[in-house]
Amino acid sequence: MYDLIVIGMGPGGYEAVLTALRKKLNVAVVEKSKLGGNCLNRACIPTKYLRSGAHSIEKLSKLKNYGIMIESYSIDYKTAFESKEKAIGFLRKSLEQLLKSKKVPVFNGKGRIVGKNQVEVSYPDGKTEVIEGKNIIIATGSYPASVGKLVPDGNYIITTEDYMEKLDTLPSSMLVVGGGVAGCEIGFIAKTYGCNVYIVELQDRLLPSNAVSTEISKNLLRKFNSIGIKTFFNTTVEDFSIENSKVNVKLSNGESLTVDKILLTVGRKPNTNDIDTIGIEKDEKGFIKVNQYLQTNYENIYAIGDVVNSPMLAHVAAYEAKIALHNIMSDSKKTPDYTLTPWAIFSGYEIGYVGLNEETAKSKGIEVVSGYFPYTYNEKAVDELDSEGYVRLYFEKNSKKLIGADVVGIGASEIIHEIAVFVKEGYTAEQVHEFIYFHPSLSEIFAFASYDVAVGKLF
Repeated sequence: MYDLIVIGMGPGGYEAVLTALRKKLNVAVVEKSKLGGNCLNRACIPTKYLRSGAHSIEKLSKLKNYGIMIESYSIDYKTAFESKEKAIGFLRKSLEQLLKSKKVPVFNGKGRIVGKNQVEVSYPDGKTEVIEGKNIIIATGSYPASVGKLVPDGNYIITTEDYMEKLDTLPSSMLVVGGGVAGCEIGFIAKTYGCNVYIVELQDRLLPSNAVSTEISKNLLRKFNSIGIKTFFNTTVEDFSIENSKVNVKLSNGESLTVDKILLTVGRKPNTNDIDTIGIEKDEKGFIKVNQYLQTNYENIYAIGDVVNSPMLAHVAAYEAKIALHNIMSDSKKTPDYTLTPWAIFSGYEIGYVGLNEETAKSKGIEVVSGYFPYTYNEKAVDELDSEGYVRLYFEKNSKKLIGADVVGIGASEIIHEIAVFVKEGYTAEQVHEFIYFHPSLSEIFAFASYDVAVGKLF
């Protein structure tokens, strides 16, 4: 009997195994597909790889400012795709070698819990076997959702996973259904690499979430307009037909489009279908119900990541894995706190945000004052030829304590962690302002974004 069986080897499962090994547990892994899960193979990592390429294409036109004269260049998406595969292949192989070096058995099949301590593994050849563990962690992730008549066929109607894992040749045109994170990230990549991109969104803006300020959405829309991405808001796909290897699309606003492919980016669903035969409780959307310690209705069976109703983020899954392992090993239980979860988006701009913004603070009855500073005057951003963007810091009006931040521009996904620590430590505007930042750095933009609130307005 193993001390722990982990079903699913994405970011949550990986962190669970890594932590368990450090705690000297005897661990087994069940994974039906590739190690690394959706994040490594079909989402986070390949998306950022290709976005780095797209950002580099954008920067080519600026290199003359460094005295680098590039008279002409060509873009080969297939090469980018193949290089991306090599990069994630290296990372996946490293993970395989780690497990092998630690003698962790990997059962390459679909896992289903058939007893409190039993997991049935179904192999592709039809054979099955049952393994036993004192504790079990479910970390099977999620899969792309579909909407209405738009059912993925892997050819004309594709998912984000199809795009990242199979689409080695870029179509000449594509309709992205959904203007959320995935739609905005892949839409930008595809457009910059030469695809004609349309985005249709049911709501009235890009990134339609209260956690994302409308200011961020407006800036990203302005960027999309400038590079020729056509957007349709308050609109749905009413109908479509496939003729002569093209997709004819009728939109609810009366307009019609003809594209090569439709990309569905309308969210994800928990991968909990047929996960057990013992009555593990789920909600109406298929998320596994867990208590504050991430335990299911069986105290030795835990669930983490996209299968529970918490933010569907790789780093949240990893965070929950550590908590689950602590609770397995200790009588002193820990509970997850998602308050300061950092978010990052890699699209026309790099975008980071954490804590509350003006809208979410208002919903909690908190009055806000904010400080703003554009990247335009940040010397490091100017040196990098990347001075588009801004920082906005949100402070509670009376105490002047920092409660959240938006960062739009180069390095946003990195420096958002710095400001998250300030929020956690309860820094006031004055403390944020007086912190000693290296010069020149992107981080010193926080000193200027806090100036008005900490010291007084200049204009």
